[in-house]
Amino acid sequence: MAMGPRSRRKTGMRRVAVSVALVVAAPLITFVAVLLVRNGLVSLGFGLDVLTLQVAQVMAFAALGFAAISMVRSLSDFRRLGLISIAVLVVTAGIVGAFRWQASVIGVRGPLDVSTDLAEPPAVPGAAGAPVTCTGAAAVPSQVAAEQATAALHAAGFAITELQLFRSRGVRDGFWFGLGHEAVIRIRPGRTDVRVVARYDRADGGETCRLANRILAGLQPAP
Repeated sequence: MAMGPRSRRKTGMRRVAVSVALVVAAPLITFVAVLLVRNGLVSLGFGLDVLTLQVAQVMAFAALGFAAISMVRSLSDFRRLGLISIAVLVVTAGIVGAFRWQASVIGVRGPLDVSTDLAEPPAVPGAAGAPVTCTGAAAVPSQVAAEQATAALHAAGFAITELQLFRSRGVRDGFWFGLGHEAVIRIRPGRTDVRVVARYDRADGGETCRLANRILAGLQPAP
């Protein structure tokens, strides 16, 4: 028996509701994964690689497929369901795009220990191995003030853990899964060096290099 307009409308609204639920599910899974990792309840590998880059991403693709089907079926009652179905589809496509972009970015393997002085790098407690350099990371050819070093660390999101006349050190815990870094600024006559060390061993899309260059930007002399 053919469905009447009211029944079709109710069915269409149920499809839209399911689409919205699926759209919300993927970011919600990611947020839960972040909380679980930051509170030490699951490992970084499980929270990021499994829950976020696998489960949540699959959920996002499922939401996109369902939203597309819902939008096509809403065309028969476009005045009531068409615009909301299109809006849900656009939002879902944006979420899928964000997941794909983040997966591609975080998959790029960048240096995890960066220093502007490779011959005599600033000491970082617990750092193992030899640091490397990255594009744009060069020593500042002047002796900066301790206050400027502290300000540069603060501006890059680091909390100060050590402050001396010729040395400043800070730590930074990123919100996303608590991927932390430690940074040291060493001040000498005629030269200031920076070292940034990641407190994890995984691809980070070059975040360590970006942080080193951000600190160095704050150490440059005023024009």
